[in-house]
Amino acid sequence: MKQISIEPLQGAEIHEAAEVAGRAMAPTPFPMAIFGEGKKAERGMKATFKIMFRRWSGKVFVAKEDNSVIGVIRMVEWPRCQMTPLQGMWLMPTMITMGLATSLRGLKGRSTWSKHDPKEPHWHLDPLTVVPERQGQGIGSQLLKYFCNHVDKTGRAAYLETDRPENVRLYERFGWQVKEEATVLGVHCWFMWRPHQK
Repeated sequence: MKQISIEPLQGAEIHEAAEVAGRAMAPTPFPMAIFGEGKKAERGMKATFKIMFRRWSGKVFVAKEDNSVIGVIRMVEWPRCQMTPLQGMWLMPTMITMGLATSLRGLKGRSTWSKHDPKEPHWHLDPLTVVPERQGQGIGSQLLKYFCNHVDKTGRAAYLETDRPENVRLYERFGWQVKEEATVLGVHCWFMWRPHQK
């Protein structure tokens, strides 16, 4: 595998990072439950990530190879890790163009996920994505290692949600533990906690 670099997201890279994240997340169960399958899900996720990376709080880093973005990770420090009403308003024009039913599913899904968010200091991982054609090549693991190193230096725990059992196994290798499970919009979800690693 070629050497990759992990760097803070630059303003000029937001569109490319949103494309990567949208393509990576579109075929996963939770986004499909909100947007539907195929191009509609991809379009919805790309639009969501453009707003998230440009306007929401948190730190976004990109994995790059030959100056191209191939992976994205975002970390947000509690208590700013759940969508605020203002952030929801920024998303509304995008959601409305996708249809009323999609908007309602999106709001319900995010609201249900937010109820599981721990009410104690932590870093929230949301999202971790790798462009589809490069998945399974260790890039996600490199991004996770970067995240964990950052979190451990701050002395905080970490938290995430996932909708794929293979992701659960990956995160467990980096110290996460399943804290809760729930079915949201018909999708089985795992809510995972990583205690501070000294």
